[in-house]
Amino acid sequence: MLDWLRLIRASGLATIASNSLAAVLTAFYAGEGDRIVWLMLRLKHNGAQTLWILLASFLLYASGMLWNDLIDVDRDRTGNPRRPLPDGRIGLTPAWVVGVLAMGGAMFAASHVDYGFFLAGVVLSLAMLYNLVAKSLPWLGSAVMGLVRASHACFALLLLGPDYVQMVLAPTDAAAAATATHGTTHAPFVYPVIIGIYIFGLTLVSEFEERQRRGSRLGFIVGGVAMAFALLAALGGLAGADWLPHLLHAGGPWPWAAVVSVLFALGCAALLAWNVFSVWVEALRNARCALVGRVVIAG
Repeated sequence: MLDWLRLIRASGLATIASNSLAAVLTAFYAGEGDRIVWLMLRLKHNGAQTLWILLASFLLYASGMLWNDLIDVDRDRTGNPRRPLPDGRIGLTPAWVVGVLAMGGAMFAASHVDYGFFLAGVVLSLAMLYNLVAKSLPWLGSAVMGLVRASHACFALLLLGPDYVQMVLAPTDAAAAATATHGTTHAPFVYPVIIGIYIFGLTLVSEFEERQRRGSRLGFIVGGVAMAFALLAALGGLAGADWLPHLLHAGGPWPWAAVVSVLFALGCAALLAWNVFSVWVEALRNARCALVGRVVIAG
C-alpha cells in the first residue's frame, strides 16, 4: 500500500484540498463579515455534491501522478530507479489498470455535478497533454502545468454551485445575476489566475534542475518573478477585500479579528517568501542546480 501511495504522491493531496478551499473562499468571501456562515450552511446543504467534487479532485490528481510515472518509467530507470515502477515493486500492468480506473472514476464522480463532467474533462485533458507532450518542452510544459492547476481551481468553484462557474465561463452575463444573488461583484476567477501563474513559475524553476528538459537561467529567473508576482497579487487581493473594512468598522471583537487575520496572512507570505526566494537567489547567484530542488520543495 505504501508503494501505491508513493506512486500517486499521496502527500500532494493536501495541496488539492487547500487549493480547493482557497478557490472557494477567494471567490465567495468578499462581502459582509458573516457571509462565512452562509458559506458553511451552503456546503452542508450540498453535502453529497461536495463529496462528489472532492472525490473527483482526488482521483484527477492521483491519475495525473500515476500516468506521469507510467510515461516516464524508462527515464526513471536511470534517474529515479527507486521509484515503485522502475524498481518493480509495482507492476506496469496493474499500474495501467489503476490509471484507467482512476480516470474513469474521476469522470464518473464529476458527472454527478452540473458542469462537472466538462470541467473535469478539461483538467484531465490538460494533465495528459502535459504528461504525453508538453513536459519535455521548455516553457510550454510549465504553461500547461499552470493551466492544469488553474482549471482545477475553476472545477473547485462547483463547491459553491454552478452559478459561480458560469461567472468564469460567461463573466459578462453571469456577473449581474451573481451580484443580485450573492451581493458581490468579486471575480471568481481571481484565484485560478493566481495559482496558475504561481504553478507556471514553480514548474519553470524546476526545469533548471532537469537538464533533460533544457531548463535555462532565463527560465529560472522568469519562474521566480512569476512566483513573486502571484504572491504579491494574492496580498493585493487581501488588501482590497470587501470584508476587511467591514470588520474594521464593526463593533466588538471584529476589528481585532481583522487585524489578526491580516497579520497572519502577512506572516505566512513572509515565511513563504523567505523559504523560497532566499534559496532561489543563492541558486541564481551561484548557478547551483542542486539548490533548485530546495526551491521547488519550499514552493
